[in-house]
Amino acid sequence: MNSIKDLLASIGTITLLALGMTAATAGAQHINQAFDRSQAGHDAMIAEHKAYLASDDDYYVTDPMNGFDEEVYEASEQAATARHANLFISNAYADN
Repeated sequence: MNSIKDLLASIGTITLLALGMTAATAGAQHINQAFDRSQAGHDAMIAEHKAYLASDDDYYVTDPMNGFDEEVYEASEQAATARHANLFISNAYADN
């Protein structure tokens, strides 16, 4: 009688472990899918931003057909934005 109870308890324990593993796997897959959706949304926002900036002829001064004019670049809004971003990053990571 005890061996039957032990056998049923073992089967129940194995079943619970299998259900737990299945739930953990499903949870991990759900997290991965959510991350993939988030990453795809982020990539789409970057692509949209690049398309917006490329459509604004005053912003980009680097024309691959005509080469790169450093003086024009330094006077451009793109260079000013880059200087501001570099200053911000250097201040954020400065050793204080």
